[in-house]
Amino acid sequence: MTNLPLTLEFGSVRLPASADGQLYAPTALLALGIEMPGDWQSFADLNDLELQTRDFGAGLEPSLSVPEFTRLAFTFDTTEARRWRRRAQDMLARAMQGDIRLAAQIAEANPDPEARRWLAARLESTGARRELMSTVARHGGQGRVYGQLGSISNRSVLGTDSATIRRVRGVKQTRDGLSSTELLRLAYLDTATARAIQEHGAHGNTAILQLHEHVARKERLNWVTPPQAG
Repeated sequence: MTNLPLTLEFGSVRLPASADGQLYAPTALLALGIEMPGDWQSFADLNDLELQTRDFGAGLEPSLSVPEFTRLAFTFDTTEARRWRRRAQDMLARAMQGDIRLAAQIAEANPDPEARRWLAARLESTGARRELMSTVARHGGQGRVYGQLGSISNRSVLGTDSATIRRVRGVKQTRDGLSSTELLRLAYLDTATARAIQEHGAHGNTAILQLHEHVARKERLNWVTPPQAG
């Protein structure tokens, strides 16, 4: 699991955080308009908080997880907590509308370069799949062909079906469990098939599936045994 930066920023709010993402309790509570309680044990018990501590530079001190901080924002009725709830409402509305700027802000807040590469590969894969589906529809594809195309791609790139991937890798959506390399291979395969369908004028389910099988087989051979230099 990737560590968060030592300061978690949300707009103009800066909250000290440990290497594993725990928030410094006194500062986090103050951001919610709550004074640090003298009896941390009783406060934690009352609000169903785990008694966790982290070293923020002066030895072990009480900490809050981000989910706990969020829950407290919806529990207390301070001015600051209400302000956090308004922010949450705004973010939910933007998320439901697919606000790309919000997505960019979230991605940029992640300090892990590999996570950002994964997101770029995920978007590339999704875009390529949509273009393939659109091309198939224009060339007479219908019904089960869409699922069959996905099955061929999954077996070519992943060596198994999507249900197995979800079970083995513990995800609900297949693409959530794929690596950047796997996502980019799926994107390349879908793009190559969409191009081949147009170039060969394939029409109808049978012709489209046969062409996709051919493209997938060819690309899988390249991935397993890449061409030798020279």
